[in-house]
Amino acid sequence: MKNGFLLVLFLAFSILTGFEHQDKLEITDTEITVIQSEGLLRYDFKIKNNGEIPIESDFDYPGQHPFGIEFVIRPNEKLSEVMVMEKRTNYNKMLSLGSGHSGYFEPNTEMSVHLEYKMKDDVNPEKVKKLAYDSTLLILDGVDIAIEFPLQEIKEKLSN
Repeated sequence: MKNGFLLVLFLAFSILTGFEHQDKLEITDTEITVIQSEGLLRYDFKIKNNGEIPIESDFDYPGQHPFGIEFVIRPNEKLSEVMVMEKRTNYNKMLSLGSGHSGYFEPNTEMSVHLEYKMKDDVNPEKVKKLAYDSTLLILDGVDIAIEFPLQEIKEKLSN
């Protein structure tokens, strides 16, 4: 009984103290690049912390390599058809070729994020570029999804 109470207390505490100010994040710019010779689809984002305090991961676990903040693109069905997909997973994941970001959101500052994924061979690069918005940017805090940005909605918002 005592262990169950401690587990509930730990889970409640981690939910309350984790990536708690994600509502202050805003995508201010996106750029999609297709490099056919390297077979990659690249996403570049500018994400702004509109808040007054830093946003960072509080994720901790007993292992040696904490995950912290991670950015991934979850493809929808049409994009999945033109991309190389990860095997042996229950999740819809494209094969990652690399990424870059600071993993920390300074207050009132834009952070640059880039993500690269492997396209299938012999696909039309213009089709891939058009379908790139058929997806969602996920910001993970450890193993939990902290926030989701549907890219089609972001594209429409930024074009207005």
